[in-house]
Amino acid sequence: MGSRVVNGDTAGRGYIAALQRVIAELHRCSSLHIETIWVHETFLGKSIWHGNVEVFLLSGHPRAEKCYAWTQPLGRKSKRVRFFAVLGTTVIKTALDAVKMAHLAASGSLINDFSKLGTRDDNPRA
Repeated sequence: MGSRVVNGDTAGRGYIAALQRVIAELHRCSSLHIETIWVHETFLGKSIWHGNVEVFLLSGHPRAEKCYAWTQPLGRKSKRVRFFAVLGTTVIKTALDAVKMAHLAASGSLINDFSKLGTRDDNPRA
């Protein structure tokens, strides 16, 4: 999984080409765009993220055949976006899986919330 922050407008004609450049830079392989999938991620009934995820076939990657890529604004009024390029694996089989994994990895507060579920005051190893 990887992400990169740049300035840019995601609605431009070069959006797919920009995602392909990010894939090449992060994962050291070439890619062919095959489809666009609309994803709506929710957590505990609340909308976390929604948008298009671009699906690419990879060529030259030693372990992955697909990559799921998209952008996300850094703020509501910011023109800066973060590019995500998540490799398909045995665990990440869909665009929604990729979005969930990226958000879980990027969310320290969410990880902390899950960690607290397994933390006990009487744990001798803590």
